[in-house]
Amino acid sequence: MGRVGVLLLNLGGPEQLDDVRPFLFNLFSDPEIIRLPLPWLQRPLAWLISSSRAKQSQANYQQIGGGSPLRQVTEQQAEALQAALAAKGTDANIYIGMRYWYPFTEEAVAQIKRDGIETLVVLPLYPQFSISTSGSSFRLLERLWMEDPSLQRIVYTVIPSWYARPGYTGA
Repeated sequence: MGRVGVLLLNLGGPEQLDDVRPFLFNLFSDPEIIRLPLPWLQRPLAWLISSSRAKQSQANYQQIGGGSPLRQVTEQQAEALQAALAAKGTDANIYIGMRYWYPFTEEAVAQIKRDGIETLVVLPLYPQFSISTSGSSFRLLERLWMEDPSLQRIVYTVIPSWYARPGYTGA
């Protein structure tokens, strides 16, 4: 089977208050979040929205400790998944790819490439499929694969959704 990897996809979030505005800019720059008839308007509109929402969003993040806990929670999930796979005899590298903040999906894919992963499972941490969450991440991966022929040697499986899995619905 060769070297195995699991790529966990998630939204990402600002880790400190100074990250809020650039995080929002990244979010609203995605045409899957706001679809505009004129693509050249995307970035100016993203700047306008992120600038106007930054202060209120910072206040909201301040109430939960000054940043999003999403990266930390995702890292804990990655560690638990790696331990569960190891307990079943599967040695796999776990990667985290965030769509709108660090570690970005592009960074995770670059590491997957450096590690020589041969088989990859792509697992979005959004249970149900949505164009603006997992769909956006899948489109980014598709673009990265198309742009880099060396990635095309990786055999991959995408789990598009898992909301109806008994282990999830019974939890």
